Formats: sequence, structure tokens, C-alpha cells
Amino acid sequence: MKPSGSLGAITRSKRGQALLVVLGLAGGLGIGALMSLTLHPRATTTAVQVNITPSANVIGAPLTRQPTPPLTGLVDQNGKAVSLADEKGHVVLLAFMDPLCVNLCPILGRDIVAVEQALPKTIKPVLLIVSVMPDRTAANVAQFIKTNLTAQWDPGWHWLLGPDSTLKITWLKWGEPLEPPKTNYLDVIDPQGYVRVIYPAPLFVTDVTHAITVVAHE
Repeated sequence: MKPSGSLGAITRSKRGQALLVVLGLAGGLGIGALMSLTLHPRATTTAVQVNITPSANVIGAPLTRQPTPPLTGLVDQNGKAVSLADEKGHVVLLAFMDPLCVNLCPILGRDIVAVEQALPKTIKPVLLIVSVMPDRTAANVAQFIKTNLTAQWDPGWHWLLGPDSTLKITWLKWGEPLEPPKTNYLDVIDPQGYVRVIYPAPLFVTDVTHAITVVAHE
């Protein structure tokens, strides 16, 4: 017969082995779950319509009324001076894009067309686009429209191209550039001149149209 001390050691050893097995299984399950999430991404769900409330202070959800930085001293593709303050009384859609961009900018441009087409006919937001690169021209804008849009934006849009010194000040005041950059986000600004919600491209068109409709009727 083995001494009791040896038996106790064997018992403890078996318990230790059992514990190691349990921990190994748990670790394996955790790694398996992680690999499952990595290899099988969550299915995309249908976007849920948003309600404008003052509580959710995040991108992609309704915002508390946020004052807009100044946006003035810029001229559009037609050489017309444009100021955000002049658009009070209208819902304004504001985006920062590069007319030479070939990635998300064309997607956002087409999504804006889809939003405008989905809105009630009585709601006509003003579209302002600020160039995120200097030295862009009206010809660059015309080429962007011709190449990337299957349908035109509603009349009255402005692509603000310069002067370059004013553009740089505008980028700083509006958080351009950021990391990640604010380029290819759509700001919804209410008729009182407050930013209410910011959507990243690509847009959930139903969410954006619902938000615009709500702020237009407040």
C-alpha cells in the first residue's frame, strides 16, 4: 500500500489535470467563438428608422442641436459666393468631398440622389459640398457629375471650391481633416442652422430621409 501522502499527491495531481482540461476546453470554446465571429461576420440587418431626440450624441444617431461652425467666404462651381447662414429656413445637407475621388465619394454622391428622390416632394433640402482638396475646378466637378451620377442632384446644389486659404480655415473649423477623416460624411442641418445628425457613407437612405423629414417639420 502506498503512503497516504503519495495518495494525496496523486489525488491533487488528478484534480489539477481535470482543472487543466476544463480550462483548455473553455479556452478552446473562446477561441472557437472568436474564429466563428471572424469567419462568419454578422448578417446585415434592415436599417431601423430613427427618431430625433436630444439624447444620443453619436454619429449615425440623432444629435442634440449642435451649433455649426462658420461656413462663409467660399465660392461654388459657378463662381457664386455661398454662405451657410444664407440658407437658414431650409434643411441643409452638407458633405465634404473631393471631385477627383474614386472611392466613397461617388457612392455618397449617388446616395444623396437616392435620398432626394425618396423625400416628400414638399421637402427640398439645400445641398452644399465642400471640396477637401485645394486647386479643384468647376471642370473637375462637372466630370464627377458626368462620371459618377446616374441621375442629377436636385437643382440649387453648390460645390464649394475655394479660395484655397478659406477652404483651409473651413476644414479646421469643421474638423477637416481628422483621423479618420470626416470626408464622406453627410451632415443634416435643420432650418434653424443646427447640426442634428451625421451619417457616414454609404447611407441608409430610409434613415436619412426619415431624419430630414422630421427636422423639416419641427
